[in-house]
Amino acid sequence: MNVCPLTTLAMFAALGAPLAAAADAPPATNGGNGANAVPAWVAFKKANDAIKDYTETLTSHEVSGTKTEDRVYHFAFAKPTLARSSIVSGPGRGGEAVWHGGDTIRGHQGGFLSGIKLTLSIHDGRATDIRGKTIDTAFYPTMIATMEGNGGKMTGEPGPVIDGAPTDEVVLTPADPSADRGLTKDVLIFSQTTHLPVKHLGYEGTQIVEDDTFTDIKVNPDLPESTFDM
Repeated sequence: MNVCPLTTLAMFAALGAPLAAAADAPPATNGGNGANAVPAWVAFKKANDAIKDYTETLTSHEVSGTKTEDRVYHFAFAKPTLARSSIVSGPGRGGEAVWHGGDTIRGHQGGFLSGIKLTLSIHDGRATDIRGKTIDTAFYPTMIATMEGNGGKMTGEPGPVIDGAPTDEVVLTPADPSADRGLTKDVLIFSQTTHLPVKHLGYEGTQIVEDDTFTDIKVNPDLPESTFDM
């Protein structure tokens, strides 16, 4: 069956999933960026060690040049390298993609085109969001590899109160912003109760260009393998 190139482009533009743009990110160095000196970061890594799978809702606002994008996603993740992304609202609503590790994803658009499934490189512009983030970006192991692998400076400080609960904030000043989607400051905010991320902020100078909120986090729900079928 022939698929119109424009249809294919529109389809995968809707499948990008939000925080790093790297499949199979390299292992983070132990204590990179002074990470071992940041208690909130150490607590997050310890919490991640106890997680085998999880689901969450991600509400995302992104800016790239003159473009903006607002979406709500539902994610499912399982170690070592399984992910499923569903666009709940915003551009491409109904689109879904799955990742089984490696450098390809498989997905479909929402609506009447949902029966057309294609495989693309995880880095293909048609398979990322407007900031170039890939489906594994919100995966905790990818977050860790991204923050520790940049070579920048990592610091910790008290975070804002979110939904009435105290948080801790970890700030990375990337050594090379071009290796972190042009971000000059990369911030993760963690619940003091669960030690898991509840918010992410990415800055270019003083402008917030990535604003992600994580809610409805369910840890170790024992997801069936079929969750990651497409």
